[in-house]
Amino acid sequence: MSRHSPRHILSFHVLLMGVSMAAMAAPAKSAMPTASAGMTPVTPIAFPSKPIATQEQLDVYLRDTPSSRSPFSALTPGGQRRFLASLVFHERGLSGFKTDDLRYDLTRDQAFALLRLFGEQAFAIGMDARYTPLSDSERHASGELESRYDTLLKAGEKDDENATHILIQQYGSEFAAYQTDSQRRTLSDRDMEFVFRAANMSLGRTGNAAYLADMRADFDELDRRHVAERPVISDFYDALIRTHRTDEARALLASHRQLDREPPPVMRSGHVAKGQPSLWIANAAKRELLRLRFNMRAPAQIIVFAGVDCHFCHIAAGDLERNPLLRDIFREYGQWVADSEDVTAFDAVRQWNNYYPDMRLGIAYRDDELPMLKHQGTPTFFFLDHGAVIDTVIGWPDKGNIEAIRDGLRKIDLLR
Repeated sequence: MSRHSPRHILSFHVLLMGVSMAAMAAPAKSAMPTASAGMTPVTPIAFPSKPIATQEQLDVYLRDTPSSRSPFSALTPGGQRRFLASLVFHERGLSGFKTDDLRYDLTRDQAFALLRLFGEQAFAIGMDARYTPLSDSERHASGELESRYDTLLKAGEKDDENATHILIQQYGSEFAAYQTDSQRRTLSDRDMEFVFRAANMSLGRTGNAAYLADMRADFDELDRRHVAERPVISDFYDALIRTHRTDEARALLASHRQLDREPPPVMRSGHVAKGQPSLWIANAAKRELLRLRFNMRAPAQIIVFAGVDCHFCHIAAGDLERNPLLRDIFREYGQWVADSEDVTAFDAVRQWNNYYPDMRLGIAYRDDELPMLKHQGTPTFFFLDHGAVIDTVIGWPDKGNIEAIRDGLRKIDLLR
């Protein structure tokens, strides 16, 4: 089950890798390459014979590998600490990690090398990582606001309403004072980046447009200094789409052509009454999202909370597609729903619907319109009768959850 999966997923257009990444994918040589005349030898990265699959193996690698041969050395000290803290191992190896610090500290090549240690290098393909590597001085530059960012991050990682309230309070006490033009000018580049990241985190958690205003001013300051790297531009671009400011997103893309992102879809709204739950539906024929009314009070229906970047959701959708009886029931009575942040993943949603035409995925217009989805992992199956949740099935284990799905369908009289 996944709740906070990496946002960077594979798609057909990113499977062709650059030469430098392809070179890193080749088996590492154990001996130091011989330098030609006039060339400085490059210390090879030390890759384990097998991907790191446990915390114990990781501890040994970190202990025994010289920093000059470890891809971890390209991270800032704080970035390395936060990335290591985000790693989750299960019996088959690494099952979860956060990409934020990889994106802000590393180039795609550097992220590819680091994730290759775990056999997860595919996540670096197309990652919105830095264009240029951090210099030694940049990597070790101290930032006065990093500890405040860490505190805010801890609040943002918790999934409950009280945590959101704490995050809002902490942002107000720790970062709001810096959100003026005069204060921004006094901050170092690194602290300015943390102020921007704090506003982005708060916007993602609350949806409050006041944080977008802070992000916009922070972005302008970073851009004025010519230090707005790809993760900064990308996060601001996604924030504009999440808040449905697609015209501004197109203007950003036009002014920063180095950002290799697809243009945002056109967003159109049907007749949706105020307060009525609604979904964004990807129009397969056009590059547009249609906002349509979502009837939560149908006599019987299945709502599946899913994510385009959730491995288990893809397995569940495929298993259900291959079961003729369940496929037909889900086609008529089911609706797969991604949270509102996936409005930035138009191409991935459209690709999902091509893969699983009977398990079509929509995107919540507002997460609070679908209260049962709060604080849930993906996939979660809700079986409803006239809007009341009668049964819930959580997750998709290795052997699937078909019998639990059948039981839920029986409880709402869709299966005998």
